[in-house]
Amino acid sequence: MPKRKNVDKEYQDLVNVDLQALKENVQNFLSDFPDPRIELRCLYPSWYLILIILCGYLSNCNTVADIAYFAASRGSWLNLSLGLNFGIPSYDTIWWFMSRVKPEGLKNLMSQWLASIPSDLKDQLLIVDGKRLRGVSNNEHISHIVELFAAESKLVIKQERVADKSCERKALPQLLRGIDVRGAIISFDAHFTYHKELQYVLNEGADYLVGIKGNQGNLEAEVRNYFNQAHAIHYESEEFQCHSSLDKGHGRIESRHICVTHDLDWLRQKNEWGLKSLIEVRSERAFSGKTENSVRYYGCSRCATAEQFSDWIRGHWAIENPLHHVVDVVFKEDASLANVGHIAENMSIFRRLTMNVIRTFDPKRGMADARRGATYEPNYLLGLLSRLFLIKC
Repeated sequence: MPKRKNVDKEYQDLVNVDLQALKENVQNFLSDFPDPRIELRCLYPSWYLILIILCGYLSNCNTVADIAYFAASRGSWLNLSLGLNFGIPSYDTIWWFMSRVKPEGLKNLMSQWLASIPSDLKDQLLIVDGKRLRGVSNNEHISHIVELFAAESKLVIKQERVADKSCERKALPQLLRGIDVRGAIISFDAHFTYHKELQYVLNEGADYLVGIKGNQGNLEAEVRNYFNQAHAIHYESEEFQCHSSLDKGHGRIESRHICVTHDLDWLRQKNEWGLKSLIEVRSERAFSGKTENSVRYYGCSRCATAEQFSDWIRGHWAIENPLHHVVDVVFKEDASLANVGHIAENMSIFRRLTMNVIRTFDPKRGMADARRGATYEPNYLLGLLSRLFLIKC
């Protein structure tokens, strides 16, 4: 039998956890949370329901029914541990709370929880990408969110819902609002290759790295023609810096050749777009006896080496496995059908809050393993809560 991973001893030891202080800090931290309910008719304050829901998500819950079962089975323990005197919130209470609470309040909590963390985020690649909540989307109504993600620390810095009958890039101003991104480099896919959106990034003091495709046909044609001529002479001109890499794994071999130029005087869009670098990536991927070749182009408002651009371009796809794959496989996001009021967006925020908590305070543990630990080891759950709230208050 494979050896079971033990929960870290530091999370089992509550000697250094002041439960009374934890209780007070939870209340103080969440006391200003905007509650849409009529206060005199509420049995449970909003901070207590948020605590129950967060504990549920940390403890392997994926649906409102799961959280209600967690409250029924572990609510008494949580009350006893923190010296609380509340009853057990029902399924209906949790469901209506999640449906009626405006997502802005939860987004503010995410920002507050990250307040002491982002000092190094600007040294990382920041990624903007969108994700559809497939379980609650249909031909008439599409639930779509856009996220700002730190590639190295794997933290979701912020998320915004895309308005119906709109597109991802329209949510960009709201996504970056209130966040100091000065000096950072933000990576986008080609969907964001529009002058207005990229100028907004520059106005915020950040740099952009963006794919160039057919939605900017004239720009793509000029860039392709330029690099095709360079490829014909094997990039022998001094205008180019090149870097090659080779990756093997999972039965595939992929080679990449990245070439960068900073000589853009020939490009009429240079000043309008704030472009300082153009990048070509030629890749060859061999797997299952087949070979695929592709050529991709990127533009950037920063000068860097070909090797740096290689890392950033590969880093952009870091959002897929540690974020989108995890929320779908571990949190069953695409399987969620809850779609009344604000519940779909609020649940997506709680999933990402949970991921941030685990990756901040137990970064070496896998997401599924950490949630199992919180389910079966109550001290581990209290350990996560203590680190989350005691250092924030």
